[in-house]
Amino acid sequence: MEPLRLAICDDLPEEREALLALLEQAPIATVCAQFASSEDLLEAFRPGGFDLLLMDIYMDGMTGVEAVRKIREMDETIPIAFTTTSTEHTLESYRLSVLKYLEKPVRQKDINDLLHLVKLQRDSAPRLAIRQNGEVQRLLLSELFYLEQKAHHVFLYRRDGGTLQLYGKLSDLLPQLEGQPFFCPHKSYCVNLAFVRGINEEYQSYDMVDGKKVPISRSNRTKAKRAYEDFLFARTRGER
Repeated sequence: MEPLRLAICDDLPEEREALLALLEQAPIATVCAQFASSEDLLEAFRPGGFDLLLMDIYMDGMTGVEAVRKIREMDETIPIAFTTTSTEHTLESYRLSVLKYLEKPVRQKDINDLLHLVKLQRDSAPRLAIRQNGEVQRLLLSELFYLEQKAHHVFLYRRDGGTLQLYGKLSDLLPQLEGQPFFCPHKSYCVNLAFVRGINEEYQSYDMVDGKKVPISRSNRTKAKRAYEDFLFARTRGER
């Protein structure tokens, strides 16, 4: 199993080193990138690039809370844990869907429990089985922006910026997406609603978080709007 990809953001080198020492002793393998400021993290951040963010709250410049607000505009699902000496921002953490709130000094048990939780979520997450180069791969649905049919191939656009090309029909993959937050606004497209920023009435398209526009066919306009509204409602109730 691949190691968990972590980002540690803290303006104090000794705090980053302390977390690294705990991670090295943890039973779950990790690879870590370090950032000395919120600004540095935001510059490097790409949806799908990390499995977990460990964020300090009180830093010079932009605070961790402010950075997480911006990250949530780009990625609503990435697990985030605050590491801090204060519980002052507990309510804000809840509003930002922060997974854990770790008080400093962080204990080994805190790190172990956090990694187990993140790994469990990742390993049990819904996946799409595809065949490529003679081998079966299982892609996390949460990593897919949308799927597009072009001639005899299906293109899978991932939130890390990568694209996979498969020979076959989009319709053959759709049964695996039933019950998941995906909707087909057009016969050639299937969209992950979690990455829709809004509906563009002028262009009749879904505006994706990466700036792309996915067309909505005339016959699907009402259904596309309802599907997106239903998804947003379910998410506010904690069902997505």
